Amino acid sequence: MASSVAHELNQPLTAISNYCNGMVSRIKAQQINEAELLGALDKTARQANRAGQIIQRIRAFVKRSEPNRSMSVVSTMVAEAVELAEIELRRRNVKLTHYVAPGIPALLVDPILIEQVLLNLLKNAAEAVDLAQRPVSQRIVKLRVAPNTADDRPAVEFTVTDTGSGIPPEVMARLYEAFYSTKAEGMGIGLSLCRSIVESHMGRMKAQNIYNGSVVVGCCFTFWIPIADPLHAAPNKRADPSTMQASS
Repeated sequence: MASSVAHELNQPLTAISNYCNGMVSRIKAQQINEAELLGALDKTARQANRAGQIIQRIRAFVKRSEPNRSMSVVSTMVAEAVELAEIELRRRNVKLTHYVAPGIPALLVDPILIEQVLLNLLKNAAEAVDLAQRPVSQRIVKLRVAPNTADDRPAVEFTVTDTGSGIPPEVMARLYEAFYSTKAEGMGIGLSLCRSIVESHMGRMKAQNIYNGSVVVGCCFTFWIPIADPLHAAPNKRADPSTMQASS
């Protein structure tokens, strides 16, 4: 549990540190107005609250409790994950484009856990592109979210595609093993925990390399979360603001 919490908390804590350092630098340079300062402080407070939520969710998850599920708007979960991931992508000079299909139904999930899966996949994708030393025009990560089917059930498909060097066969075979990592500083928790989270929501995950002829030109991680039967799901009182989004 300690390793899992440390891994997941690193993301919002890094965001808090970046926001604070950015505010200090701009205040010293007298390049920030009150509205911008309040906006940055609000984002910092939200990430601190997110860190507390992560502790609660991960503790419950590791104790094999049921996730704290609620009817959650897909575009909101994506926006939360993208906001954090863009910090890492900008640091690595990687462009992110993302698309959320309109009209996707709300999902009966623990939103914090699903956001953590998205965030981990986006950060891994950015690192893969950076390590591959792609030219600027090819330093791209794509996130696509759209309805699909999985195991003959209606589902929402989340796809993260990068332009890195792909995953070697010997690594692919052990990709989801707990505590297996190819990173010198890695704890091997990320993908193992991600798949466990997805499967705890009755979904599934897969990874595959992308080829141009015989050359690997990237990797694609996909996971599916089934759409809840409306007869058994609690009504969602929030409107779904799903729209096509793009950012860099």
